Amino acid sequence: MRIVAFLFLLNLSYSTYPQLREGFDPNEVKSLIALCNSYPFLDIYGSDSLILPKELKKVFTSEVIGMDNVFQVYEGDGVGVINFRGSTSATSSWVQNFYSAMIPAKGVMKIDSIDVPYSFASDTNAAVHSGYALTTVLLAPKLIEQINSLNEKGIYNILITGHSQGGALAQLSHAYLENVLGNEPFTQNVYKTYAFANPMCGNKEFADEYKRRYCDINMNYSIINPADLVPKLPINYQEDRNAYGNLFYKSWADLITKGDVPKFKNMFLTIFKSPLTNYINFSNLAIEKIVSNSYVSIEMPDYVRDINYVQTGSIHLLEPFSIPEDQPKTTKANEDEEKNDNPKKASFSQHKPYNYYVAVLKKYFPEEYKEIDLLYLPENRNE
Repeated sequence: MRIVAFLFLLNLSYSTYPQLREGFDPNEVKSLIALCNSYPFLDIYGSDSLILPKELKKVFTSEVIGMDNVFQVYEGDGVGVINFRGSTSATSSWVQNFYSAMIPAKGVMKIDSIDVPYSFASDTNAAVHSGYALTTVLLAPKLIEQINSLNEKGIYNILITGHSQGGALAQLSHAYLENVLGNEPFTQNVYKTYAFANPMCGNKEFADEYKRRYCDINMNYSIINPADLVPKLPINYQEDRNAYGNLFYKSWADLITKGDVPKFKNMFLTIFKSPLTNYINFSNLAIEKIVSNSYVSIEMPDYVRDINYVQTGSIHLLEPFSIPEDQPKTTKANEDEEKNDNPKKASFSQHKPYNYYVAVLKKYFPEEYKEIDLLYLPENRNE
Protein backbone atom coordinates (compact mmCIF):
# COMPACT_ATOMS: atom_id res chain seq x y z
CA MET A 1 0.00 0.00 0.00
CA ARG A 2 2.98 2.36 0.45
CA ILE A 3 3.42 2.71 -3.31
CA VAL A 4 -0.24 3.69 -3.72
CA ALA A 5 0.07 6.36 -1.04
CA PHE A 6 3.29 7.65 -2.58
CA LEU A 7 1.85 7.84 -6.08
CA PHE A 8 -1.27 9.60 -4.83
CA LEU A 9 0.86 12.28 -3.16
CA LEU A 10 3.08 12.49 -6.26
CA ASN A 11 0.02 13.29 -8.36
CA LEU A 12 -0.89 16.31 -6.22
CA SER A 13 2.30 18.25 -6.71
CA TYR A 14 2.22 19.50 -10.30
CA SER A 15 1.61 23.13 -11.24
CA THR A 16 -0.27 24.27 -14.33
CA TYR A 17 0.99 26.41 -17.20
CA PRO A 18 -1.61 28.10 -19.43
CA GLN A 19 0.69 28.84 -22.37
CA LEU A 20 4.22 28.24 -23.52
CA ARG A 21 6.89 30.75 -22.69
CA GLU A 22 10.49 30.68 -23.75
CA GLY A 23 13.04 29.51 -21.24
CA PHE A 24 13.80 26.49 -19.11
CA ASP A 25 10.92 25.79 -16.71
CA PRO A 26 11.50 23.20 -13.94
CA ASN A 27 7.74 22.71 -13.57
CA GLU A 28 7.49 21.73 -17.22
CA VAL A 29 10.49 19.43 -16.76
CA LYS A 30 8.86 17.70 -13.79
CA SER A 31 5.56 17.20 -15.58
CA LEU A 32 7.19 15.90 -18.76
CA ILE A 33 9.56 13.41 -17.10
CA ALA A 34 6.50 12.15 -15.22
CA LEU A 35 4.78 11.61 -18.59
CA CYS A 36 7.83 9.74 -19.86
CA ASN A 37 7.23 7.32 -16.98
CA SER A 38 3.78 6.53 -18.33
CA TYR A 39 5.26 3.72 -20.42
CA PRO A 40 7.19 1.88 -17.65
CA PHE A 41 4.26 2.32 -15.23
CA LEU A 42 1.89 0.76 -17.76
CA ASP A 43 4.40 -2.04 -18.31
CA ILE A 44 4.98 -2.77 -14.61
CA TYR A 45 1.70 -1.92 -12.93
CA GLY A 46 -0.82 -1.96 -15.78
CA SER A 47 -1.80 1.66 -15.10
CA ASP A 48 -0.13 5.06 -15.34
CA SER A 49 -2.95 7.07 -13.77
CA LEU A 50 -1.06 7.83 -10.57
CA ILE A 51 2.11 9.11 -12.27
CA LEU A 52 0.36 11.44 -14.71
CA PRO A 53 0.33 15.15 -13.81
CA LYS A 54 -3.14 16.25 -12.78
CA GLU A 55 -3.16 19.23 -15.18
CA LEU A 56 -2.68 17.03 -18.26
CA LYS A 57 -5.21 14.61 -19.72
CA LYS A 58 -4.20 11.80 -22.04
CA VAL A 59 -6.36 12.02 -25.16
CA PHE A 60 -4.58 9.72 -27.61
CA THR A 61 -2.21 6.77 -27.79
CA SER A 62 -1.04 5.72 -31.23
CA GLU A 63 -0.96 2.18 -32.48
CA VAL A 64 2.48 0.65 -32.86
CA ILE A 65 4.07 2.31 -35.89
CA GLY A 66 7.28 1.48 -37.75
CA MET A 67 9.87 -0.20 -35.53
CA ASP A 68 7.81 -0.63 -32.34
CA ASN A 69 7.20 3.10 -31.87
CA VAL A 70 4.31 4.67 -29.99
CA PHE A 71 3.45 8.22 -29.02
CA GLN A 72 0.87 9.73 -26.70
CA VAL A 73 -0.95 13.07 -26.84
CA TYR A 74 -2.03 15.04 -23.79
CA GLU A 75 -4.07 18.20 -23.38
CA GLY A 76 -3.84 20.81 -20.65
CA ASP A 77 -4.92 24.41 -20.19
CA GLY A 78 -4.21 25.67 -23.70
CA VAL A 79 -1.25 23.29 -24.07
CA GLY A 80 -0.82 20.05 -25.99
CA VAL A 81 1.92 17.51 -25.27
CA ILE A 82 3.42 14.84 -27.53
CA ASN A 83 5.26 12.08 -25.66
CA PHE A 84 7.35 9.52 -27.58
CA ARG A 85 8.08 6.08 -26.15
CA GLY A 86 11.70 5.04 -25.73
CA SER A 87 13.34 1.79 -26.75
CA THR A 88 11.58 -1.47 -25.98
CA SER A 89 12.77 -5.06 -25.81
CA ALA A 90 11.56 -5.65 -29.39
CA THR A 91 14.27 -6.47 -31.92
CA SER A 92 12.93 -3.81 -34.26
CA SER A 93 13.41 -1.13 -31.62
CA TRP A 94 17.11 -1.94 -31.31
CA VAL A 95 17.51 -2.23 -35.08
CA GLN A 96 16.30 1.37 -35.17
CA ASN A 97 18.97 2.42 -32.65
CA PHE A 98 21.79 0.65 -34.51
CA TYR A 99 20.70 2.03 -37.88
CA SER A 100 23.06 4.95 -37.29
CA ALA A 101 24.59 5.74 -40.68
CA MET A 102 23.76 9.34 -41.56
CA ILE A 103 21.60 10.53 -44.42
CA PRO A 104 21.19 14.12 -45.68
CA ALA A 105 18.90 16.17 -43.44
CA LYS A 106 16.78 17.02 -46.48
CA GLY A 107 15.87 14.59 -49.22
CA VAL A 108 13.49 11.88 -50.34
CA MET A 109 12.87 8.39 -48.94
CA LYS A 110 11.00 5.75 -50.88
CA ILE A 111 8.56 4.04 -48.52
CA ASP A 112 6.42 1.20 -49.87
CA SER A 113 7.38 2.36 -53.39
CA ILE A 114 6.18 5.93 -52.76
CA ASP A 115 8.55 8.91 -52.78
CA VAL A 116 8.28 10.70 -49.44
CA PRO A 117 10.08 14.08 -49.19
CA TYR A 118 11.42 15.03 -45.77
CA SER A 119 13.26 17.98 -44.27
CA PHE A 120 14.97 18.37 -40.88
CA ALA A 121 17.27 21.29 -41.75
CA SER A 122 18.12 23.70 -44.54
CA ASP A 123 21.93 23.34 -44.40
CA THR A 124 22.96 21.09 -47.30
CA ASN A 125 25.79 19.68 -45.17
CA ALA A 126 23.51 18.73 -42.29
CA ALA A 127 22.95 15.01 -41.80
CA VAL A 128 20.82 12.92 -39.44
CA HIS A 129 20.57 9.44 -37.94
CA SER A 130 18.95 7.09 -40.51
CA GLY A 131 16.91 5.04 -38.02
CA TYR A 132 15.48 7.99 -36.13
CA ALA A 133 14.86 9.99 -39.30
CA LEU A 134 13.00 7.07 -40.90
CA THR A 135 10.91 6.60 -37.77
CA THR A 136 10.05 10.31 -37.61
CA VAL A 137 8.88 10.20 -41.22
CA LEU A 138 6.83 7.06 -40.55
CA LEU A 139 5.21 8.70 -37.52
CA ALA A 140 4.63 12.01 -39.29
CA PRO A 141 1.18 11.38 -40.87
CA LYS A 142 -0.39 10.31 -37.57
CA LEU A 143 1.53 13.00 -35.69
CA ILE A 144 0.31 15.74 -38.04
CA GLU A 145 -3.22 14.36 -37.78
CA GLN A 146 -3.06 14.74 -33.99
CA ILE A 147 -1.59 18.25 -34.19
CA ASN A 148 -4.42 19.24 -36.53
CA SER A 149 -6.83 17.84 -33.94
CA LEU A 150 -5.22 19.99 -31.25
CA ASN A 151 -5.44 23.02 -33.54
CA GLU A 152 -9.15 22.39 -34.09
CA LYS A 153 -9.56 22.73 -30.32
CA GLY A 154 -7.67 26.02 -30.33
CA ILE A 155 -4.45 24.50 -28.98
CA TYR A 156 -1.35 25.84 -30.72
CA ASN A 157 1.18 25.63 -27.87
CA ILE A 158 2.77 22.19 -28.09
CA LEU A 159 5.33 20.58 -25.82
CA ILE A 160 7.32 17.67 -27.25
CA THR A 161 9.07 15.14 -25.04
CA GLY A 162 10.47 11.65 -24.79
CA HIS A 163 13.07 9.61 -22.93
CA SER A 164 16.04 7.85 -24.57
CA GLN A 165 15.10 6.84 -28.12
CA GLY A 166 11.91 8.82 -27.50
CA GLY A 167 14.04 11.86 -26.71
CA ALA A 168 15.85 11.56 -30.03
CA LEU A 169 12.49 11.30 -31.80
CA ALA A 170 11.30 14.38 -29.89
CA GLN A 171 14.35 16.35 -31.05
CA LEU A 172 13.98 15.28 -34.68
CA SER A 173 10.19 15.75 -34.65
CA HIS A 174 10.65 19.34 -33.49
CA ALA A 175 12.92 19.96 -36.48
CA TYR A 176 10.61 18.08 -38.85
CA LEU A 177 7.52 20.03 -37.76
CA GLU A 178 9.34 23.34 -38.08
CA ASN A 179 10.26 22.40 -41.64
CA VAL A 180 6.83 21.22 -42.82
CA LEU A 181 6.26 22.91 -46.17
CA GLY A 182 2.98 23.93 -47.79
CA ASN A 183 0.96 23.61 -44.58
CA GLU A 184 -0.03 27.12 -43.53
CA PRO A 185 -1.89 26.15 -40.32
CA PHE A 186 1.38 24.87 -38.89
CA THR A 187 2.77 28.41 -38.86
CA GLN A 188 0.46 29.13 -35.92
CA ASN A 189 2.01 26.43 -33.71
CA VAL A 190 4.66 27.10 -31.08
CA TYR A 191 6.83 24.08 -30.26
CA LYS A 192 8.96 23.60 -27.17
CA THR A 193 10.94 20.42 -26.58
CA TYR A 194 12.40 18.74 -23.51
CA ALA A 195 14.30 15.54 -24.36
CA PHE A 196 15.55 13.26 -21.59
CA ALA A 197 18.58 10.94 -21.89
CA ASN A 198 18.47 11.22 -25.67
CA PRO A 199 21.14 9.74 -27.94
CA MET A 200 22.55 12.07 -30.58
CA CYS A 201 20.62 12.39 -33.83
CA GLY A 202 22.73 14.50 -36.21
CA ASN A 203 26.13 15.83 -37.24
CA LYS A 204 27.78 19.12 -36.31
CA GLU A 205 26.16 21.06 -39.16
CA PHE A 206 22.75 19.79 -38.10
CA ALA A 207 23.46 20.61 -34.43
CA ASP A 208 24.68 24.11 -35.32
CA GLU A 209 21.51 24.92 -37.26
CA TYR A 210 19.39 23.28 -34.55
CA LYS A 211 21.05 25.45 -31.91
CA ARG A 212 20.54 28.63 -33.91
CA ARG A 213 16.89 27.97 -34.76
CA TYR A 214 15.52 26.34 -31.59
CA CYS A 215 18.02 26.55 -28.73
CA ASP A 216 19.11 30.16 -29.03
CA ILE A 217 15.45 31.17 -28.71
CA ASN A 218 15.19 29.04 -25.53
CA MET A 219 12.67 26.53 -26.86
CA ASN A 220 14.63 23.27 -26.94
CA TYR A 221 16.36 21.42 -24.09
CA SER A 222 18.18 18.18 -23.47
CA ILE A 223 18.20 16.92 -19.87
CA ILE A 224 21.09 14.52 -19.30
CA ASN A 225 22.65 12.55 -16.48
CA PRO A 226 26.41 12.76 -17.24
CA ALA A 227 26.90 9.22 -15.89
CA ASP A 228 24.40 7.88 -18.46
CA LEU A 229 26.07 6.23 -21.46
CA VAL A 230 23.17 6.60 -23.90
CA PRO A 231 23.56 10.35 -24.60
CA LYS A 232 27.13 9.56 -25.71
CA LEU A 233 25.80 7.28 -28.46
CA PRO A 234 25.89 6.47 -31.37
CA ILE A 235 29.57 5.52 -31.62
CA ASN A 236 31.27 8.51 -33.21
CA TYR A 237 34.40 10.57 -33.44
CA GLN A 238 34.57 14.21 -32.38
CA GLU A 239 36.80 16.26 -34.65
CA ASP A 240 35.91 19.43 -32.79
CA ARG A 241 36.71 19.17 -29.09
CA ASN A 242 34.51 22.19 -28.44
CA ALA A 243 31.61 20.90 -30.53
CA TYR A 244 28.19 21.81 -29.25
CA GLY A 245 27.08 19.06 -26.90
CA ASN A 246 30.61 17.84 -26.21
CA LEU A 247 31.09 19.91 -23.06
CA PHE A 248 30.26 17.23 -20.51
CA TYR A 249 31.94 14.02 -21.60
CA LYS A 250 35.00 12.62 -23.30
CA SER A 251 34.52 11.62 -26.91
CA TRP A 252 34.87 7.97 -27.85
CA ALA A 253 38.24 8.81 -29.39
CA ASP A 254 39.38 10.27 -26.07
CA LEU A 255 38.21 7.17 -24.25
CA ILE A 256 40.12 4.88 -26.58
CA THR A 257 43.32 6.92 -26.50
CA LYS A 258 42.97 7.38 -22.71
CA GLY A 259 43.70 11.07 -22.51
CA ASP A 260 43.45 14.56 -23.86
CA VAL A 261 46.84 14.66 -25.58
CA PRO A 262 46.08 16.15 -29.02
CA LYS A 263 48.61 14.03 -30.88
CA PHE A 264 46.89 10.81 -29.74
CA LYS A 265 43.52 12.22 -30.73
CA ASN A 266 44.84 13.20 -34.15
CA MET A 267 46.47 9.80 -34.54
CA PHE A 268 43.19 8.09 -33.72
CA LEU A 269 41.28 10.19 -36.25
CA THR A 270 43.92 9.66 -38.94
CA ILE A 271 44.00 5.89 -38.50
CA PHE A 272 40.41 5.03 -37.64
CA LYS A 273 38.13 7.80 -38.98
CA SER A 274 37.75 6.48 -42.51
CA PRO A 275 37.62 2.74 -41.62
CA LEU A 276 35.07 3.45 -38.85
CA THR A 277 32.89 5.45 -41.21
CA ASN A 278 33.19 2.76 -43.87
CA TYR A 279 32.31 0.02 -41.38
CA ILE A 280 29.21 1.78 -40.06
CA ASN A 281 27.95 2.69 -43.53
CA PHE A 282 28.61 -0.80 -44.90
CA SER A 283 27.00 -2.57 -41.93
CA ASN A 284 24.01 -0.24 -42.15
CA LEU A 285 23.34 -1.35 -45.72
CA ALA A 286 22.62 -4.76 -44.19
CA ILE A 287 20.44 -3.15 -41.52
CA GLU A 288 18.54 -1.28 -44.24
CA LYS A 289 17.79 -4.60 -45.93
CA ILE A 290 16.61 -6.07 -42.62
CA VAL A 291 14.28 -3.11 -42.09
CA SER A 292 12.98 -3.31 -45.64
CA ASN A 293 12.40 -7.06 -45.51
CA SER A 294 10.96 -7.24 -41.99
CA TYR A 295 9.18 -3.98 -41.13
CA VAL A 296 8.54 -1.55 -43.98
CA SER A 297 9.77 -1.48 -47.58
CA ILE A 298 12.28 1.37 -47.89
CA GLU A 299 14.87 2.85 -50.19
CA MET A 300 16.95 5.37 -48.29
CA PRO A 301 19.06 8.23 -49.66
CA ASP A 302 22.77 7.53 -50.03
CA TYR A 303 24.62 7.67 -46.72
CA VAL A 304 26.92 10.63 -46.15
CA ARG A 305 30.54 10.05 -45.16
CA ASP A 306 30.10 11.45 -41.67
CA ILE A 307 29.57 9.92 -38.25
CA ASN A 308 30.64 13.01 -36.33
CA TYR A 309 27.57 13.02 -34.08
CA VAL A 310 26.98 16.05 -31.86
CA GLN A 311 24.36 16.46 -29.13
CA THR A 312 21.43 18.80 -29.83
CA GLY A 313 19.34 20.83 -27.44
CA SER A 314 20.43 23.25 -24.73
CA ILE A 315 21.96 20.86 -22.23
CA HIS A 316 20.98 20.73 -18.56
CA LEU A 317 22.83 18.24 -16.40
CA LEU A 318 21.38 16.20 -13.55
CA GLU A 319 23.24 14.48 -10.73
CA PRO A 320 24.01 10.78 -11.26
CA PHE A 321 21.42 8.56 -9.63
CA SER A 322 22.10 6.97 -6.25
CA ILE A 323 20.11 5.78 -3.25
CA PRO A 324 20.79 8.10 -0.31
CA GLU A 325 22.07 6.48 2.87
CA ASP A 326 19.41 8.20 4.95
CA GLN A 327 16.46 6.86 2.94
CA PRO A 328 14.89 3.40 2.68
CA LYS A 329 16.73 1.10 0.31
CA THR A 330 13.90 -1.37 -0.21
CA THR A 331 10.51 -0.12 -1.25
CA LYS A 332 8.20 -2.50 -3.08
CA ALA A 333 4.92 -2.40 -4.90
CA ASN A 334 3.68 -5.35 -2.83
CA GLU A 335 5.11 -8.08 -0.65
CA ASP A 336 5.30 -10.55 -3.54
CA GLU A 337 7.76 -8.28 -5.42
CA GLU A 338 10.29 -8.02 -2.59
CA LYS A 339 12.72 -10.47 -4.15
CA ASN A 340 12.67 -8.56 -7.44
CA ASP A 341 13.81 -5.25 -5.96
CA ASN A 342 17.58 -4.95 -6.10
CA PRO A 343 18.75 -1.56 -4.77
CA LYS A 344 22.38 -2.22 -5.72
CA LYS A 345 21.38 -2.88 -9.29
CA ALA A 346 19.01 0.10 -9.31
CA SER A 347 21.75 2.43 -8.08
CA PHE A 348 23.65 1.79 -11.33
CA SER A 349 20.65 2.20 -13.59
CA GLN A 350 21.58 5.72 -14.61
CA HIS A 351 19.45 5.60 -17.75
CA LYS A 352 16.05 4.61 -16.33
CA PRO A 353 13.26 7.18 -16.80
CA TYR A 354 12.12 6.94 -13.19
CA ASN A 355 15.65 7.64 -11.99
CA TYR A 356 15.61 10.75 -14.16
CA TYR A 357 12.37 11.71 -12.43
CA VAL A 358 14.00 11.27 -9.01
CA ALA A 359 17.03 13.30 -10.14
CA VAL A 360 14.79 16.12 -11.41
CA LEU A 361 13.06 16.31 -8.04
CA LYS A 362 16.39 16.25 -6.22
CA LYS A 363 17.79 19.14 -8.27
CA TYR A 364 14.76 21.39 -8.73
CA PHE A 365 12.27 20.34 -6.04
CA PRO A 366 14.31 19.29 -2.98
CA GLU A 367 11.36 19.38 -0.57
CA GLU A 368 9.40 16.96 -2.74
CA TYR A 369 12.51 14.82 -3.14
CA LYS A 370 12.78 14.49 0.64
CA GLU A 371 9.26 13.09 0.75
CA ILE A 372 9.87 10.38 -1.84
CA ASP A 373 9.16 6.89 -0.62
CA LEU A 374 9.61 5.05 -3.91
CA LEU A 375 13.22 5.61 -4.96
CA TYR A 376 13.26 3.27 -7.94
CA LEU A 377 10.95 1.02 -9.93
CA PRO A 378 11.19 -2.74 -10.32
CA GLU A 379 12.70 -3.94 -13.57
CA ASN A 380 10.49 -3.58 -16.63
CA ARG A 381 10.69 -4.64 -20.24
CA ASN A 382 11.09 -1.14 -21.62
CA GLU A 383 13.55 1.66 -20.89
